[in-house]
Amino acid sequence: MSSPRRMAALAIGVSDAPPLPFLSGAVNGARAFHEWAQALGYESRLVTDEDEPVTAERVRSELEALLLADESEIYRLLIYFAGHGVIRELEQGLWLLSDWNEELRAVAVDPLKRRLDRYRVNQVAFFADACRSLPADVDTADLTPDALLGKGPAPRSPTPPAVDKFIAAQEGTTTFMIPGADPGEDRCLFSGVLLEALWGANQSAFSPLLPGKVTSQSLGAFVQAEVRKVAESYSLTLVPSWSSTFPAGDDIYFGNGPQVTPPDFPPWPPADQLIGLDGAVAGAEFRAVPAPPSADSKLEEQLRDQERPDAFETRSGFAVDGEAVVGIWTAPDVVAESHGRPNWWRIRQADSGALERPAPVLMELATGLFAATTALPDFIASVVATDRGVAALVYREIYAQPTVAAATEAAIVQLERGGLRADDATDLAVDLRHDKHADPVRGVISAYLYDSIGDVESVRRMAFFYLQHDQPIPYDIALLAQLEGEKRDDGLLWATVPAVPAREPRTEKESGLGWTHLATEERAGVVGGFWPWLRQGWSLLDDPADDGSTLVLPGLSEAAGDLTPARFTTFHHAGARRLADAFGLSDSEGGH
Repeated sequence: MSSPRRMAALAIGVSDAPPLPFLSGAVNGARAFHEWAQALGYESRLVTDEDEPVTAERVRSELEALLLADESEIYRLLIYFAGHGVIRELEQGLWLLSDWNEELRAVAVDPLKRRLDRYRVNQVAFFADACRSLPADVDTADLTPDALLGKGPAPRSPTPPAVDKFIAAQEGTTTFMIPGADPGEDRCLFSGVLLEALWGANQSAFSPLLPGKVTSQSLGAFVQAEVRKVAESYSLTLVPSWSSTFPAGDDIYFGNGPQVTPPDFPPWPPADQLIGLDGAVAGAEFRAVPAPPSADSKLEEQLRDQERPDAFETRSGFAVDGEAVVGIWTAPDVVAESHGRPNWWRIRQADSGALERPAPVLMELATGLFAATTALPDFIASVVATDRGVAALVYREIYAQPTVAAATEAAIVQLERGGLRADDATDLAVDLRHDKHADPVRGVISAYLYDSIGDVESVRRMAFFYLQHDQPIPYDIALLAQLEGEKRDDGLLWATVPAVPAREPRTEKESGLGWTHLATEERAGVVGGFWPWLRQGWSLLDDPADDGSTLVLPGLSEAAGDLTPARFTTFHHAGARRLADAFGLSDSEGGH
């Protein structure tokens, strides 16, 4: 007789995260989720700041104790968070704990998701009732993403965990708390609606295909519609997002467990009754403050006006705008040559007139920072640098028309505005995959969007198609696809892309594009570079494997502490020095 599946849950509630507003409803939401999980048979733990601050150490201790409670794997793990949060870059969700402003650290959801694979978790669902914006005077650029967990007791599975995400607020918005007669009755709007569905207390949350059951799909659809409706009754705007990769039939949250009696869910109080409750009104948290409009408009202008070479004889190079390049650091067999124009550099093999394989490059800027990037054969890279580092990186095939880069430029400008976000439909990621072979940065951006919804197989398909087109796999895509790598005698990093099965298309757009869901075979090929192109990827690095079979080569992780806040990988001098030492890079011409 087989043993029952282990089902576990961790509920986190952080009301007090100075200097941000106090959220009494956060603890209430976490406690209510914990009580539901226990009633449904989950091994559940509750972490709140009622008696002591919620720190990374506390959360890590509780989570590890839950994961390592016995020898068996956890089939499904639920992680709930209520409190303040932020999203930056490409769907990089960060949860702020009690001491975030002192430690300058935040829980990073996607790195945590990856680490769970090494703790034998089959399914993981995240529920986040947290604001995804901060006041303009709070700078999150220097927040260090914390994955909480270490390497874990088990090797990484070839099949990553299936992931569900239910997120209260889109970027640039806040979530809201509806005050009750006393603080113990304060309800976070998203959590209140969510729990009605999880308890089976609202018939509208039941699946039309599986009567009496609440599934990933029916839960997401219900929460999205009902939260919006309740928010509108208070003249508020709140549109949750959700995504699911739990397989159909194995995605049930209510209806296949113990018989339970739901608690009483009082009706939401009328809006006119909220006024005067100790000054608390719906949405009493800060409103979203957009970034200064000059940031994205200036970048857009720089990208539009940048002078770029049509071709280099070496078939590879860089055109840099915004900051002067005073030197190029490359591998011993690679030469960087100034083209005779300010900040135009050609890259080639030392023993030939062209670049024949991907090559690591450190560009030393006049500011003292180092842009850490990769030279690719048959591509010229356009770089926009600021006093923080590289704000934009666009690759263009040699002899290609300048307009080919327009889609990548538009995506990067949208990133600067904070408006490039994934949704449950994944169509945005599909759009960005078009022409990814004409500019691999587009593929990288698309891969991060797929990763944010737990769709590793789509990232692996992208890696396969790069190899099929005789192009290297961009390092970030290899990292997000969780590929095994190996540095071979030729000095290049190679990776094996596992075979991916076909699946049903998820959207109408995917239905017309077979390459988004067809089966692909196993294939091995070269990786483009030795490190992430985007700063965001550095939080996903694992420790190097003992047998050397890994994408993360020795010396790489140690450099991460010297990254600047720039979107594309840029280092202070100490980090650049570590990379140079680790990969044998030296000053090719005139660097310091």
